Amino acid sequence: MTWDNTFKARLTCESTLSAATIDQHVSRVRNFAAWMKANVTTSEYLTGNLERIKVYGLPSAANSDIIRKYFENIAGKYPSDYRQHIKAALKHYYTSIIAGGGLKEMPSLDVPIRRNGTDRGKEMNVLSDDDVATLRTHFKGVRDILIFQCLTELGIRKGELLMLRFEDFKPNNQVSFRSTKTEGKSKYGGPRIMPLSDRLYELVKEYKKAANLPEGPVFHITGHTVWRIVKDAGLALDMPWLKPHAFRHYCITKFSQLVGSDGVSPIFNWKELSVMFGVSPEIIAQRYDHPDPKNIVSKALKSGVYSDA
Repeated sequence: MTWDNTFKARLTCESTLSAATIDQHVSRVRNFAAWMKANVTTSEYLTGNLERIKVYGLPSAANSDIIRKYFENIAGKYPSDYRQHIKAALKHYYTSIIAGGGLKEMPSLDVPIRRNGTDRGKEMNVLSDDDVATLRTHFKGVRDILIFQCLTELGIRKGELLMLRFEDFKPNNQVSFRSTKTEGKSKYGGPRIMPLSDRLYELVKEYKKAANLPEGPVFHITGHTVWRIVKDAGLALDMPWLKPHAFRHYCITKFSQLVGSDGVSPIFNWKELSVMFGVSPEIIAQRYDHPDPKNIVSKALKSGVYSDA
């Protein structure tokens, strides 16, 4: 068994990580190994480490200096949150080697993860309906279109997207999925149910048939692949700030601003939104609800507040 498959098997047996997260961790350590092979001279890591490399792979010979150089190299290529995921993957990797007796102690992973240019605009840029309409015409291929629709209509996190299963999509216009984390009070975490449009349900069936997939996971890709698909679309359409999480902001904002026939009363209250999106009302108000000035004026006029003026 190769070192990466050994690492995957150990995570599968000894951790509580999801299958998608395990695949992501293995992929990230493989990328580190490829970078070492291309950028680090053998004199920097080979001495005394040959047997360990044979069993645990090239990254097992990396010292703290090599790890620091790697993070310096990728600082301008990946956003800070993704670099944190790489650090987590390496921590799991070295922990598994220590458990197997291949290392006595873990190399230092005390690498500062600072925001760079790719992180800017996280809160300042909000998707508009026009942006979403433009993006809809950009994505090609049923898989990428499905990713776009899931992000746009469900407002789910990237990790939740990767945990979706075909059986989560119900013909009674609802989709259930597992939450990867809770923002705010824990009572809003756990499994969630969202309304499912006919368009998205038909697209899921079309993708399943086209890809000839059985019941089980919908997407067989990593989180970085999702990030890259969205990022490439943003770069092509002059939205360099675009990330998968931007669709979550868009979706929560849309749902929070839906009003009834009177044009004023909200359709969903704060607690309902919290249950739907796994976010406390306080966090929705602080981070996710981006009011549109035009809607504010329209609501004010329709409310009759000026009727006696």
